[in-house]
Amino acid sequence: MLRPVHALVLSCLALTPLAGAAFAAQASSEKSDDAAKKAADDPAKKAADDAAKKAALAEAISVCDKGASVPLDPEAKAPPVQYGELFPQDFDLSKLKVLAEKCQAAMLGAPQEKRLTLEWLRVQVALNQPGLTFLLPQIKLIADGGSPEANYLLYEIYSVHRHDSADASAPPVSRDMALDALQKAGAAGHLTALVTLLHQYSDGPLLRRDAHKLVETAQHIIDAPVQGPSPGEWDSQLRKAMPLLIAQTVLENDGFAAEEQQKAFQAVDADSKAGTSGPEPSVLAYIKALRLGRGTQQDAAKARQLLEARVASDQYAVPMLADMLAKGEGGLADGKRAIAMLRGATKNVAGAGPLLAGLLLDGKVVGRQPREAIQLLNAPWDLDASIRLAKLLPDYDGFQIDNPDQLVERLSDAAEAGEPGAALALARLQLSDDQQFKNEDLARAMLKPLADGGDREALWLYASTQYANLDSTSYRPSRHDEGLSDDQLKALIDEGEARKEQQAYLLHAKLLRKGVVYPQDDLKATAMLINAANLGSVEAMVLLGDAYDDGLGIDKNPRERLHAWREAERLGSLRARSKLANAFTFDSFDHLMTLREGITDRIALYNDGIGRMGAGVFGANDADMELSGVFSGPASSAGTAAIAAAVMDAFREAPAGLDDQNLVGIGKALPDEIRVAIETTLKSEGFYTGEPKGYFGPDARKALAAWVDAKGPLGDAPSPQAAAGTQQAAPAPGGLDADLVNRIRDKVFAQAQAAKTDKQKLAAIKQLGVLARYGDLPSRWVLVRNYHQARAIRSVVTPEEITRFALDILVSKPEGVEKPEFEFIFDLTQIAQDRKSRAVGGATLQAIRDDPRLQDPLTLGAIMGQFAFAPDACDSVLAAARKAGIDSLGSDGCDEDTRTALIAFAKDKGASGVDAAARKAAVDEIKALDAQAAK
Repeated sequence: MLRPVHALVLSCLALTPLAGAAFAAQASSEKSDDAAKKAADDPAKKAADDAAKKAALAEAISVCDKGASVPLDPEAKAPPVQYGELFPQDFDLSKLKVLAEKCQAAMLGAPQEKRLTLEWLRVQVALNQPGLTFLLPQIKLIADGGSPEANYLLYEIYSVHRHDSADASAPPVSRDMALDALQKAGAAGHLTALVTLLHQYSDGPLLRRDAHKLVETAQHIIDAPVQGPSPGEWDSQLRKAMPLLIAQTVLENDGFAAEEQQKAFQAVDADSKAGTSGPEPSVLAYIKALRLGRGTQQDAAKARQLLEARVASDQYAVPMLADMLAKGEGGLADGKRAIAMLRGATKNVAGAGPLLAGLLLDGKVVGRQPREAIQLLNAPWDLDASIRLAKLLPDYDGFQIDNPDQLVERLSDAAEAGEPGAALALARLQLSDDQQFKNEDLARAMLKPLADGGDREALWLYASTQYANLDSTSYRPSRHDEGLSDDQLKALIDEGEARKEQQAYLLHAKLLRKGVVYPQDDLKATAMLINAANLGSVEAMVLLGDAYDDGLGIDKNPRERLHAWREAERLGSLRARSKLANAFTFDSFDHLMTLREGITDRIALYNDGIGRMGAGVFGANDADMELSGVFSGPASSAGTAAIAAAVMDAFREAPAGLDDQNLVGIGKALPDEIRVAIETTLKSEGFYTGEPKGYFGPDARKALAAWVDAKGPLGDAPSPQAAAGTQQAAPAPGGLDADLVNRIRDKVFAQAQAAKTDKQKLAAIKQLGVLARYGDLPSRWVLVRNYHQARAIRSVVTPEEITRFALDILVSKPEGVEKPEFEFIFDLTQIAQDRKSRAVGGATLQAIRDDPRLQDPLTLGAIMGQFAFAPDACDSVLAAARKAGIDSLGSDGCDEDTRTALIAFAKDKGASGVDAAARKAAVDEIKALDAQAAK
């Protein structure tokens, strides 16, 4: 057992010649004393025993010196053995234990040979057995005496035992002590310490990454003193490698002078034979220099050619070539090939995984795949990937990663080292709702020094957590004892609002809402949310949408609710996207939402596992629960084909859903007619050879995957201006000043109210017609609302015009306009009575072509559902469509087949120009009215 020996060393390993005698005396027993007395009676035997002991001691000293000779020890008798060389190449630690026994015997038998103590200590540290803690005082004592090796051993103990202590409690070597000891060892020229510093300055996380310090450390290795008698091959090869490492570092990092880059390029140019052969690091450094123009003329095309020539035999060339392929550098872009190459290299090439994760999150080459990206970013060797992962995880609450504690440790180390972004990323993660990481106390402790140092973002995070549960709907806020006082919070908020900082308004809103620090006031809280949202706060936009939805501090407003959530979603908020998807089911009356929001995004979120209630515990029934009600209600207005297309697009947006188990579950949740429509589409486009019966079997699922791959990722959602419920999809050419239009409208409305004679009424109606043709919604609504009951209006406004005006009102849904669909039905009925229904069909086709909002199947389906209540309206649409030569029409002008054909026709032909021409002509007429009024 080694533990008793450790205790003896602690108490008796004094630097005196008597130490060995003390060890020998304490180690002897009564039986050995008796043997010694008997041996003394036999001189010959005593001489033989002494000789044997001396030989054994000499052999132990020789073995210990050869196996554990300390670098930079002036008393060393053998070539230096670097710390890493202590470990047998076959990892057979029994050999190391034998060495430890020899060194212990040598140390105890020859206490005057002080080098043996440190040789034994370093072997014990390498063995990492129980009892190591007892050796620390002796190691510290030797380190304090200036021993580079002892200083390195302090770092090594910290490095190993911070992860898996062999004792019940970790050895008392702090981070600061360990890093200080490492720097001391490196400053003395200890090669293993310098190599460790090299890795830290390159990769972190214990020290802040620094390319310039890496270069300085490499130069220090070159200039380091001889490590001992007859330094070995490792020493020589390490020093020889440093000049090229310096060159590679200068070329691969920013911040070096042009002269340094030129010198570095010359070095790698010679070593790599102009990038064609030679050591892999030099070749890749040469190619990267060509790519970026560092130390030489930039030539991305040549860099790519060299990579193409090398990639088949050098997998480490994959990341750089894939990056160039994805970005289209030095040649045509080929994102799919880039992804395929990276997938094949992730197991063996460290840089491939994070780069692949970036492409999977970008969503430009393939649909976004956050689950896979998160796993790829969970790479212990890549600090940048860890920081990015920490920023990503709060948006994907519930995603499980391997070894979450290791991620926290890496980021904590990096934060303490001052690595940019690490502390804030970890703090945000620990302040999130992710139960793997949630730790508000640790986050606040990390934020405080940053806040005290002037980091405003950290300060606002620190301030926003002064009250726990501030965002909770279940618990009252509770104040942390330490931190900012209420008066300090108020002063900070006042200062922030004066500086127009969004965080100030957001925090003010939350405090007002909860009634802490300030008196509770929902009106003021919502006003503050509006201010924060206008300054770009995504969180405020989501909360503002909630306020409009609940009528909290402001009147309920479905339109403004959607506007707030849509803007937050556009800026990347998954929470806002989820709220939009969930709101779709209840949009039956207002018809303000799109299939993209309600069907595509809803299924895409499910595919990515976001917000699943059962988290997989309900198996195939998960999809039934999550997607219940999605395909009925408002979605039914769009028709089966449009719903099926929206479902298929969900897999372009989130291809992770193509996993067969997930796809089977979704298939069961889809209505039969939707499955048939999907199979019909796949067959018509050549991806499916079976009969479209809606079975959604393996062949159909494979066909869907092939279709997704061929179609590529789903593009960004159309601008909200193309969605129902938004104002004026087509602004008037030469756009008039809004104040001018308002001024003319107010005057015309006043004239209409005051009109007494038919002549005066007719003049006012004509002016309203001018404003309506320009696109003024209030004027259009006045005409639509009164068309069926005012002959004077019908004498001025044509059926074509009133149809276009009414369609604009229906799709724009202006505030204050109530039940426009009823007025439209009355107008269509009046047109039929006037025997002018033929005009309705032609005007409808023109409107669909001119207004992109009407090209949404859901919007058009809801509007044309009103046509069915008016005589001759649907027939007129069908007649106009046939006259226009539109293919694939249905049997009714308002049925799904006809609507689908009309949308396809409109997208193919583009705008008719009728509405634009009318608006343009109205501009001159309004200007004339304004000039006349000014006289």
